[in-house]
Amino acid sequence: MASSGAALLPPAPAPTTVSGTVREGGGDPVRRRDLLASLVGVTGAALTGATGRPLGARAALTARQLQPLIADGPDRMVPPVGVEILRSRLAVAQATFRACRYNELAGVLPVVIAAAQTSLDEAGGKQREQIAALLADAYSLASDLCSRLHDDALAWVTAERARSAAQLSGDPASIAEAARMTSIAMRRHGHHDTATALLTSTALDLGAGSGEPAPGLLATYGSLLCTAAQRGNRHQALELITEAETTATRLSGAQAPHSPFSRINVAIYQIGVHTALGDAGAALDHARKIDLRSVPTPERRARFCVDTARAWQRFGNPGNAVRSLQAAGRCAPEELRRSSVRTLVASLLETAGPTPAGLRELAARCGAVV
Repeated sequence: MASSGAALLPPAPAPTTVSGTVREGGGDPVRRRDLLASLVGVTGAALTGATGRPLGARAALTARQLQPLIADGPDRMVPPVGVEILRSRLAVAQATFRACRYNELAGVLPVVIAAAQTSLDEAGGKQREQIAALLADAYSLASDLCSRLHDDALAWVTAERARSAAQLSGDPASIAEAARMTSIAMRRHGHHDTATALLTSTALDLGAGSGEPAPGLLATYGSLLCTAAQRGNRHQALELITEAETTATRLSGAQAPHSPFSRINVAIYQIGVHTALGDAGAALDHARKIDLRSVPTPERRARFCVDTARAWQRFGNPGNAVRSLQAAGRCAPEELRRSSVRTLVASLLETAGPTPAGLRELAARCGAVV
């Protein structure tokens, strides 16, 4: 068996094309935190006033499964339950997401959310805050699922409901995750600057940029930085991802309740960040440092493989891009059905030159036009 994840994917080239790139995002942590503050350049009205596009057509099954998420009020047929039962049900839903069983999750989540909503109506005091946090986390998970199903409007609706419940809970981690999901929905509707402002203002509000915050809070802060780094100009993106690297070092292996934030996860984000900046060589250099077996969940392993495929495409090697996508399919077959993957495969089909081995079979699997 290969000794590293780099060997499980096509080998990356030596890092000869991007010398000095990482140093652009260097510098002292105080300067990077000053950058966060400078990015919050929009008003509160801009953060809350953006609206989603009208709901588009969805596959019939997905529509039937997810419709309860946008219904007016809870399903009164679902009885209230206690905090621990809700927490257990949400944990099952989160594990289903991490396993990339999205069709199954679309059937599970409405029941979890309905139970949380009816339970919230019956609760008071500290229990009400705890249930509100669980409801917020369930809606955040629903928003992530909707984004992966390419229903951007429903992703925005569920993200905003997550934010409302999170504010009621007062839980910083739930507030941050709901903001992260809202920012993703905003970006998919073209509101890139507003999304970055929301992410960075939320990160600053955590107060985790210095001192010795609790590990969960620190991991949440780092997760927000990783998401913020995916859009913006070169300077901002590299500063933000470098601050995320620093945060992962400060974390020393602890985990956030909502996010798989770690040094490995930052490295996976590095692949996407550098690919978006046009530095495919740097992206592949980060990819070959990751041991695929050390990536903890199918969802993260598939994300690593798909992002590496995009980097190989930008690097001009469609054959290696196909092999990376095939690896993604082995990690999590449902990831191949995502719209973004179909678009990537379709673009590979249009590449000049011989068709890479396995590409047409891959196109058929993911539903791309052959």
